[in-house]
Amino acid sequence: MLKIGRPNVDDAPDWYPYFFNLAPGDDLIAALQQNKQQMLDLISSIPVSKEDFRYAEDKWTVKQVFIHLADDERYYAYKAFCYSRQIDADLEVMPAGDIYPKDFHAANRTLADIRDELITIRDATISLFSSMTPAMLDFKDFPDKKIIYTARSLGWMAVGHNQHHCNFIREKYLI
Repeated sequence: MLKIGRPNVDDAPDWYPYFFNLAPGDDLIAALQQNKQQMLDLISSIPVSKEDFRYAEDKWTVKQVFIHLADDERYYAYKAFCYSRQIDADLEVMPAGDIYPKDFHAANRTLADIRDELITIRDATISLFSSMTPAMLDFKDFPDKKIIYTARSLGWMAVGHNQHHCNFIREKYLI
C-alpha cells in the first residue's frame, strides 16, 4: 500500500495548516486509523448523561458535535474524490455560519448510533484514500479556482478537523 505523506501547505487554504498540525505522523492511512480509534475511545468514555450536554446555551451538544464531524468528513472525502478524479465540482467552501444547519435531529439519535455512522464514514474514507495514486492525491489544476486543494490536503484536513473537535470535547464538555 502506498504511504501517503503529509500535505504541502501551499496545496490548501490558509486555515488548513492549523488542522494539519493536529494530525499525527507522516502516513495518512495510519493517521486516519489512529484518529478513528481515539475518537471511538472518546465516544465510549462519554456517559449517557453528557450526550445532550452543551457547555453554553448557544453551543452544540456532544451528539451534535459528532454529527458535525460526520457531515464534514463526508464533505472532505467527496471533495477529495472529485479532485482525485479531476472532476470540477463546485465545492469551493464548506457551508458554515448561517447557512449551516442548526438542527441535526440529534435529540432523536443515540451516541451509539452516531458512533456507528462515524465508523462507516471513516472506513469509507480510508478505502477511498487507499485506492489513490500519487497523481490522484496531488492533482490541483483547476485554473478557475480561487482556493487550491488536493485530495492529499483534504485527507489530512479530515484527520486534523476530527482531532480538533475531539480535543474540544475533552476540554469543554467532559469537565
